[in-house]
Amino acid sequence: MDNNKILWDENKKMKFDFSKALDVFEPHELANLYSEYLSDVDFVVEEKEKLICLEYKNSNVKNADKPEAFNRKLAGEEFWKKIAKKFYGTLFLIWACNRNQSEKPIQYILLMESNPSMDATLKKRFTMKMMRQLPFKYNTRSEIQRKIIDEFNLADLKEWEEKYPQYPIYEAESAEV
Repeated sequence: MDNNKILWDENKKMKFDFSKALDVFEPHELANLYSEYLSDVDFVVEEKEKLICLEYKNSNVKNADKPEAFNRKLAGEEFWKKIAKKFYGTLFLIWACNRNQSEKPIQYILLMESNPSMDATLKKRFTMKMMRQLPFKYNTRSEIQRKIIDEFNLADLKEWEEKYPQYPIYEAESAEV
């Protein structure tokens, strides 16, 4: 087990075990050098076939800080613009650090736990909102020589566990990894 690939969320409430990934990159320190201009996702996970840009938001853990405020944020446009901005800043840092020289497909995952949980209709509406803000249109332009984004997914913890069982997530109290 590679302890350098076992990381905490920013609130130190959840532990992410990326020990089975080829590499994991936390762009936060670099983004903070120009925080007025750059935002970043929590983790960039390199797999054999793709890069996963993972942003984690959770108001559903025990002792969550102001879950009702988080749910109000979801209804506004500003939250979704910030989530999109995190992808753009992270993409810049991936390229600046030569993290994707083989041009693997890039997937952006917003792993979000909210209280109460999102129903399928709300999830679809939020996904479509993000799809309009992310740079998918560049993929169809002939002057753009690199594919910028391949996929966006909005997932909850259960969906994450089903799709990525190799990367378990633990609550802080039970974080025995």
